[in-house]
Amino acid sequence: MPASIDKFKSSLSLWASGVCVITYASSQKKGGVTVSSFSSVSLEPPLVLFCLAKDSSAKEPIQDSGNFVVNILSSEQKQISADFASGSLDKAVVLEGLNPETLSTGVPVLRDSLASLDCKVDRILEAGDHWIFIGLVEAVATSEGSPLLYFNRNYRELV
Repeated sequence: MPASIDKFKSSLSLWASGVCVITYASSQKKGGVTVSSFSSVSLEPPLVLFCLAKDSSAKEPIQDSGNFVVNILSSEQKQISADFASGSLDKAVVLEGLNPETLSTGVPVLRDSLASLDCKVDRILEAGDHWIFIGLVEAVATSEGSPLLYFNRNYRELV
């Protein structure tokens, strides 16, 4: 018998993780979504993954364009994370207000992120109530700073 959802969520909140915003741009829609479920997969070829809830509106534009950017947030970007996690804000408006750049694929890149990984969708897998997106990293940009962390349902910073 599987663990209860409440106990499962509570235990996962004790896993400290970095915070990322996945940005996307299709011919129909631009935006971003905050995720903490991000990981490297392979060095050769360079692959990364992130997980996205099945009810997320971000799946279709990422799938349609075939591209996404993983923006690893700095400790200075708490508000950006909160804005892209909000259910009440228009993500395209939030994105445009940040004056994003682009790298290889033309997908918006968030300025001042610790790292931005510009990816082509390699595959999308179904797993329970989420999609797993695996991306081939086409280009990378990095900057200096400290990471934004998430632990026990709160943002944290390194001290």
